Amino acid sequence: MEQIHITLPDGSVKDVLKGTTPADIARSISPRLADAALVARVAQPNDGEGELIDLRRPLERDVKLHILTEKDPDSLFVFRHSAAHLLAAAVVELFPNVKLGIGPPIDTGFFYEFLRDEPFTQEDLAKIEKKMHELAAQDLPNERKLIPKPEALDLYKKSNQVFKCELVEEKAAEPMVSFYTTGKFIDFCRGPHIPSTKRIQAFKLMNVAGAYWKGQ
Repeated sequence: MEQIHITLPDGSVKDVLKGTTPADIARSISPRLADAALVARVAQPNDGEGELIDLRRPLERDVKLHILTEKDPDSLFVFRHSAAHLLAAAVVELFPNVKLGIGPPIDTGFFYEFLRDEPFTQEDLAKIEKKMHELAAQDLPNERKLIPKPEALDLYKKSNQVFKCELVEEKAAEPMVSFYTTGKFIDFCRGPHIPSTKRIQAFKLMNVAGAYWKGQ
């Protein structure tokens, strides 16, 4: 099987089988690093900063690899992004008829946009936060899936997720669309995400705010 060359931050090179993941490499370096790892940064040999990818993403070519932990600032936004997905997973379980918008990380934390007939209350926030802790404790994996665009649209049309249909139509330029699952929750998303929900423990839902879809 074909081998690829992985250059680590200290300049050392690991020869591994094509398809090896950053998680595999972290484990080969040390169990401590494997436990602390949140996400990976990969770059082509002559590239700049490269891109962030999931720890489970197979490596297909020679790259420079940096395993990021909570000590790395870039991992914080990925952590917050995964927390937003955990929030959405909790809301969908408690309020199955909500319409889903977007859920990005921001400088001060994270949010997710929902549409429902009745506004969320402070009591609802307490229930959602409790459900988030329950789901986090289940150590649910954040798993990436590639789905054909027509299938992705059909998935959202069947569940009447009109905003998600709009996003897939506008933003999915490739034939295969990137989705992430967290337990029963599935979302159109480029990622990356931390490996599982168990790392998301310290969080607080602060408030509910009204918003216009796409600011309109």
